[in-house]
Amino acid sequence: MKGIKNETKDMIPIYVNIGIIKHVILTRKLFWLRGDHLLLHNKSYVSLVSGEVIAGTGMWIGIVGNLKFLQQLIDSDFLKGLLLMVGLFVSLFFSPKAGEWIDRFSKKNVLLYATIIRCLAPTCMLVAIQYNSVTWMILSSIFVQLAATFYQPAAQASIPLLVPSNELLRANGFYVNASTLARIGGTAIGGILIGFMQLWTLYSITLVCYFILILLILPIRIGSQKSVGKAGKPDKMPFREVFSLLKSDRTLTLGLTNALVVSYFVGGSNLLVINFSEMLQTPGLMGWIYTAEGITALLAGVMVKRFFGKRNLVLSSTLFLFILAFSQISMAFSYHIVPLMLSYTVFGYCFGTVVPLTATIFQKQLPADARGRFFSFKTMLDRTWFLLSLAGTGLFLDLIGINYYLLLMGAVSLLVGIFSLQYSKRHALDVRQVTENTKAKMA
Repeated sequence: MKGIKNETKDMIPIYVNIGIIKHVILTRKLFWLRGDHLLLHNKSYVSLVSGEVIAGTGMWIGIVGNLKFLQQLIDSDFLKGLLLMVGLFVSLFFSPKAGEWIDRFSKKNVLLYATIIRCLAPTCMLVAIQYNSVTWMILSSIFVQLAATFYQPAAQASIPLLVPSNELLRANGFYVNASTLARIGGTAIGGILIGFMQLWTLYSITLVCYFILILLILPIRIGSQKSVGKAGKPDKMPFREVFSLLKSDRTLTLGLTNALVVSYFVGGSNLLVINFSEMLQTPGLMGWIYTAEGITALLAGVMVKRFFGKRNLVLSSTLFLFILAFSQISMAFSYHIVPLMLSYTVFGYCFGTVVPLTATIFQKQLPADARGRFFSFKTMLDRTWFLLSLAGTGLFLDLIGINYYLLLMGAVSLLVGIFSLQYSKRHALDVRQVTENTKAKMA
């Protein structure tokens, strides 16, 4: 055992969380034991997921660098937050056009051009460092968010075109895992590197990650789903058709409702973690909470098909609102570290399951030539919802405190869960992965 420990220390920095390493090993075992090698043999899908891990890690390293850069120039935390949100606001105006282009043109080209735009972000930061310019940092933030506005919906719309229908739930689970792993790894690596490296080195690493993503996108083969008009040119696809889809298919509306309940809590989770750290007077608690939440979310993504592959996805995502409510209420009564960690573990599993479940519902129910617009609409909604969540969480924490706020959120999740359950049963909403091209029954 001592020999193994010494060898590990030589190979891995001491700062790396051993829990993440154990999870990666466990994930690989589960991946092969349950026949997931079918996805590994899908080179296009593997390239897409690998690109998400590498580019996502680079993006989070860059975000850590942005925080450090602002810390050196600006004292006001409020002003820092406003500057970081500029790119988010600008990107909202491009979401409708992004959805139209994703459905109208080659999804591979959209992924490629979005990544090229993303490469401009760290380049701008190199200029910002040289001149201590906040303006160039804002421009960098705009490029990052603008690229994500096109890239993320295009990636989500591409997954059903890359994998068989019976592997869709698992494919979504692993893609969510890739994003979560990039967030955990990127913030951890960025936090370590910022201690002994200069900012230009961090942004150079980010730029290299984006270049690797370009190389991974090039061999991807995505089936063409363009709608062609009489003149042989792609038809124009109005973004407003998304609202017609929501009216015509109740499962889309219900799935969107369930997803937004979870994402609202996620949006304000950083403020909650900070409050818990101060309340329990444990500075290192933030790292433990993020690790516990992240690992359980990763495990949930791995196991999602095994537990829900043959079940009603609408009902399953609705039932997880009750689990979310339980985790929120239990957090309200967590006055010690252990029960709080257990509550966040439950929440992490809930988040890691609901996201791939609702993504699969959308992909199964939507026509292939409408997925880009819908996922662009969802991305726009998520970003707006995130800003509202951040503001709302901060406001309620000041007005009623963290315990009453968590009880309120638990009550809201419970009420929405009851409504969604009754609504899905009344209209016999049923979406399953096992049958292809199966639309939900609607009364």
